[in-house]
This record gives sequence, structure tokens and C-alpha cells, in this order.
Amino acid sequence: MRELPIFYDVLDLTFKEVIGLLKRGVKDRKSCFHYTTLCTVDEKSCPRSRTVILRSFDEEKFLVKIHSDFRANKIKEIEMNSNVSLNFYDDKKKIQIRIKGSAEIKKSYKKSWDNLSNWSKRCYLTEKKPGSYEDKPSSGFSERYSKDSPSDEESKKGINNFCVILIEVQNIEWLYLASQGHRRAIFEIKRGEKLSVKSSWMIP
Repeated sequence: MRELPIFYDVLDLTFKEVIGLLKRGVKDRKSCFHYTTLCTVDEKSCPRSRTVILRSFDEEKFLVKIHSDFRANKIKEIEMNSNVSLNFYDDKKKIQIRIKGSAEIKKSYKKSWDNLSNWSKRCYLTEKKPGSYEDKPSSGFSERYSKDSPSDEESKKGINNFCVILIEVQNIEWLYLASQGHRRAIFEIKRGEKLSVKSSWMIP
């Protein structure tokens, strides 16, 4: 039986752990929280989910940032219904974090675009939109970009297909799995003149 962490029975410490994991997830590619499952709803009210990279987490404003191709289906889904959720899980730490929020699309977000390497920008140079059918396997971009990055000039074309999904966090739900007894909590983000957080324990 493993030793219980210090946050096990303390809401404030649990919340600090949440913030720490999300911040680390942005910077550390080896962190399980670097990747998250983004869930949207399509035009038929069917849930849609896909794995995306956590690009930014603003702990002061509780905003999450994710990159996407503007032509992707998830953009249309968000434009129809801005309610989204994110699911994170670390199988070693036995921690799950679920975020509920409202998403907004920021087209050709230059500040985030400039932070990408040309190797990453090549993903936005595909002639056809993501999800297009093909007769044979294809990355979508020019074959020469499979080995070499596009030049600065070539990369510029990609910004027209690039966008940022900015998610305003409404609540964060926490689950910690332990043989001694699981722990579950929710942190509701209250927005107004001053942002506040309401914390509550839940039954797992």
C-alpha cells in the first residue's frame, strides 16, 4: 500500500496540485498532462473527442490555449456550441482532471504562431483540410517536408490555416485514485469584478 500524498485530505493542497500539474503540462513534453482529450459536440449532438496538446494555462485568468487547423471539424463544432470539456489522466500518479469551459476561436493568432518552429508550421501547409479522404496514405503536406522544414517564406502560408482555441475555464474536477479510498473534488471558477474559486469535496 503506497503512502498517501500530503494533498489527500486537504482541499487547498489539492488545488495547488491541480495548478502545478497543468503548468507543468504546458512546459514538460514528458508530462502526461502535456496531452489532453478535447471533447466537443457535433451538429447531430454526438460527442466528439480527440487528443490535443496543452499549449498554455493562465492561472490568473483560468484560460487554456490549444492550437488547431482552422479548417478542422472541431472548429465548426465549437462555433455551433462553445461548451467543451478537457480530460487529463496520469496513470502513474492515478490522477484525473476534467475541465469544463467555454471555447472561443482566435483566427491567425500571430503571437502563438511566431512561437512555433517551421517544423511545426508545416502541419498547417496542407492543401486539403484535416479529415479529407485520400486514396493512399498522406501527411497532407509536400513530401519534402517529411525530412526538411519549410523555409520562413514558405511557412508564412500556413498562418491562414492556423488558429487558437481559447477556453475560459468554468470548473475543474479532480479525481485521485488510492487503495485507501479515492478522493474527488470540484473547483468552480466564479467570474465577476474579481475572480474567485469555490472548492468542494465530492463522493468519487
